[in-house]
Amino acid sequence: MWKLTFARTVAALPVVILVALVAFILFRFVPVQAPAAILGDGATPEAVARLTAEMGLDRPAPVLFFEWVGNALRGDLGRSYVTGLEVSAEIAHRLPITLTLALGGIFIAILLGVPTGVIAALNRNSFIDRALTGIVSVLLAMPGFWLALLLVLFFAVQLRLLPAAGYTPPSAGIWPWVRGFILPCLALGLGATANIARHTRSSMLAQLDSQYARALTARGCPRGRLVMRYCLKNAMMPVLAIIGMLTALMLSGSFVIEKVFSVPGLGSLILDSINRGDTPVLQAVVVVVAVFIIVVNLIVDIGYGLLDPKVRPE
Repeated sequence: MWKLTFARTVAALPVVILVALVAFILFRFVPVQAPAAILGDGATPEAVARLTAEMGLDRPAPVLFFEWVGNALRGDLGRSYVTGLEVSAEIAHRLPITLTLALGGIFIAILLGVPTGVIAALNRNSFIDRALTGIVSVLLAMPGFWLALLLVLFFAVQLRLLPAAGYTPPSAGIWPWVRGFILPCLALGLGATANIARHTRSSMLAQLDSQYARALTARGCPRGRLVMRYCLKNAMMPVLAIIGMLTALMLSGSFVIEKVFSVPGLGSLILDSINRGDTPVLQAVVVVVAVFIIVVNLIVDIGYGLLDPKVRPE
C-alpha cells in the first residue's frame, strides 16, 4: 500500500505542473488585467503600460511562469496584484471554509445516499423502491442553486430555524458555526445524495442477483448476514469511485453555493480575482484545487485496496 501511495504521489507532480501551466496560459487572456483593474476605467494606455512595466508583467510569459513555479516550490505563492497581501495567507484563511462546506456536503450525501440505495434495492419494485427512486429523480433534476433557495425559504424564512446567509467563525461558538453550515451543506449534499443512492441501488441489485449470493441463500445464509457481510461490501466498490468523483466536484460546486449563502470561501475569492485580473491568486487557487482532487483520488485508490485485496500492488 505504501508503494501505491508513493507511486501515485510521484505521478501527480507532473499533473500539478501541467495544471499550473494551463491555468497560467488561460489567465493571460482574462478580460481584465491587473494593471487596468488597479488604475480604474479612466486609466490611459500609457499609464497602464507604465504600471505593467513597474509590476514586471511585461517580461516574457515563460519567464513569469517558471519564476512562479520556482517560488511555489519554496512555498511562496506570491502576492496579490490588487491587495498586496500574500496569496498563501488569503488561501489559508478561505480554504478551511470551502473544505468544511465540501466535506460536510459529501458527509450528508454518504449518510443519506448509501442507506437510501440499499433500502431501495432490498425492496425492489415495491412502493418504497418507487417512492425513493422518485425522490432521487427529483433531486437529480433540481439545480443546486434552486435547491438552496428552497431550503432558505423553508428553514430560514418560514420556520426561522437556521440563518439564511452569512458565515459565523468558530471563535463565536461551535453551535453558531455549525448552524451556519447546515443549509449550505444540505444544498450541496442533496444532489450528491441522489447520485450515490442511484449507484448504490444499481450496485446492490447486481450483487443480490449474483451467483454467489444465490448460492449463499440456497445454503441457508441469513439475509441480514448476506447483505451486510457480502453484498454491501462488494457493492461499495463502484460506489466508492462515485464518492471520490463527487468529493472532487464538491469543491467546485461549493463556489456557487458560497455565493448564494454569502460564505467567504474560495468561491468568492476566485470570482473577485477574475474580475480584477489578479493572476497570482487565480493561479494558486487552481493549483490548490488540483492538489485536493489528486489527494481525493489517492484516498479512493487506497480505499479500493482496503476493500479488495486483489487490486493491491504486489
